[in-house]
Amino acid sequence: MRTKILIICLLCACSITAQVSEGIAKNKVYQGFSGGMMLHTGYLFGQDKNAPLAANGRSASPQGALFGIGGALRVHLWKYLRTGFEGYVSTMPSTATDCNDILKPGSYVRVGCGGVLADCCWRMDKVWPYIGGVIGGGSMKGLYILEGDQTSWNKDPNSTFHKQPFFYITPYVGCDYCLTKKVHLTFRFDWMLAIHRNELVLPTGPRLYFGFMFTH
Repeated sequence: MRTKILIICLLCACSITAQVSEGIAKNKVYQGFSGGMMLHTGYLFGQDKNAPLAANGRSASPQGALFGIGGALRVHLWKYLRTGFEGYVSTMPSTATDCNDILKPGSYVRVGCGGVLADCCWRMDKVWPYIGGVIGGGSMKGLYILEGDQTSWNKDPNSTFHKQPFFYITPYVGCDYCLTKKVHLTFRFDWMLAIHRNELVLPTGPRLYFGFMFTH
């Protein structure tokens, strides 16, 4: 009789321990991490006040499509929170601007930026929708060639190079599609708000990202 009671008590203890362990596992702070690379494209709005003027008086400040690559690393906390870092490099060549009749081949706008991100992610079976934002900083480099040829070694007297730092805030929404438990195909849309001296400046504009994330 005592043996049966002892066995029942041991089974009850094991059951309670398993339930408590499961509850702790579900409610623990650290839930893993994820990271990967993404390609992106987008469009730049706004005016670069430092852009030179063409002979007809028109500003060479470019507005147009950009393309780039970057990556992100996130730590998963509790049930929904993810936080981490990201960084990207984007380039807008002269052929992608709306003033390519002014800028000569070889002109470009290049943006490098990075910051701290945080988002709320709903981890479902096949899809992980998320919404969040990034705060960070970066710099924009612009080479404006108004005369000359990039393939020659002649001096180009009417060219300007400018570098501008900026602070930025970027809200975003996106979704992961779980190809496997470890590999996700991710899509994201955001809108960068670049600020310099309390003014919105280039590279303000929308971007669309797609790439792969590896979760652990």
